[in-house]
Amino acid sequence: MAIPYTFVSLLDVLGYKNKIKEDRENGKEDFKVKLEASLAIMAGVNETEISYQAISDTIIISAHPSTPFSEFLKVISQVHRSFLTNGLFIRGGIAFAPHFKSGLLTYSHALPVAYEIEQKQAVYPRIVIDKNIIEMMSSGGKLESEIVLIGDEKLICRENGIYFLNIVREGASACYDLAKGIYESEAASLEGNEHELAKHRWLQNFILTMGEGDFEPYMGRVEVFIPSAGNI
Repeated sequence: MAIPYTFVSLLDVLGYKNKIKEDRENGKEDFKVKLEASLAIMAGVNETEISYQAISDTIIISAHPSTPFSEFLKVISQVHRSFLTNGLFIRGGIAFAPHFKSGLLTYSHALPVAYEIEQKQAVYPRIVIDKNIIEMMSSGGKLESEIVLIGDEKLICRENGIYFLNIVREGASACYDLAKGIYESEAASLEGNEHELAKHRWLQNFILTMGEGDFEPYMGRVEVFIPSAGNI
């Protein structure tokens, strides 16, 4: 029996090692509590349509072959927003390929594809969609019937040839407040750390773009440095 093709998303919790280290050093389980609260959103999902498993810093979410792609995207979007609500960034990839899970056994062609997308294309706190899936929306493709719905609900964004999930569609204001709160809570540790700062800056700029002028940047701007005895 051939393994069915399935939509699969592999998500990665950003900053996992550092947050585990903080819990260990402080003798607390704050990060564990945030992870549990973030994943609680899945309790309301019909497991016969969409299933998930969380292992360390990785979350794997897969759809039943009959589940509409638009519904799968909406669930992934809810998961992303749930993590933001709990002060956590995630990034990931979405692929469509053979995927089989039964009990403890998972055999998947989709997972390596989603992992590669997450590693090489996601980069920032976003969930990137394989271009092969986008091509399935063309005339005569598997997703042709969902073109109108996906467009009307603004489920997908595109930047520099990369297609990714639009998590701002359900409320730019709330998303702005969440992203700003995470930045402000981590601002001290971000100083001089360009790699981590870039993730915050990308999310800020994405929200500002989708907000169409309704918000002001919450991150520091570039400033001219005037040397003095007090600021060196």
